[in-house]
Amino acid sequence: MKNYFTLFYFLLIIYVLPVKIFPQEKVEANFEAAEGKIFVYYEIKGDAGKEYDVKVKLKRTGDPSFELVPAVMVGDVGKGKFAGGKKTIIWHLNSDEEAMLTGEDFYFDVTAEEIIEGGGIPWYVWAGGAAVGGGVAAFLLLKKSSNDGGSGDVNLPSPPGRP
Repeated sequence: MKNYFTLFYFLLIIYVLPVKIFPQEKVEANFEAAEGKIFVYYEIKGDAGKEYDVKVKLKRTGDPSFELVPAVMVGDVGKGKFAGGKKTIIWHLNSDEEAMLTGEDFYFDVTAEEIIEGGGIPWYVWAGGAAVGGGVAAFLLLKKSSNDGGSGDVNLPSPPGRP
């Protein structure tokens, strides 16, 4: 029985592998602060005609668990055509965020993920997965049991009588 599940997973992995995976691209960024705002500057090296999803997180080198996603950002952030040339994000600080910014070891983690039209898993991968899964299920359900010659029923002993 274990071999059938191994075969099923092997076939499923082989079927899904050809799907393209679009990883996030880390982007180098620098910043400057002025009057309750932080200006983040970055540049995406890519095709200017393509759309990207740009996300920003503030991190600390001295505290790896520290991560702050700015609440109010405007500029070249979110979804849009941001490749080619320097881009700017303006982070408007609120009082809670400003109170967290003590020290000098901050840096911005800017990521850009290319947005692909019609992204997701293609229909033929779903159809093939359903066909493989249905075939394996049918094979396992229709297989004859080897312990009593073919009925597939398992004879269990009766429970003990009540005292």
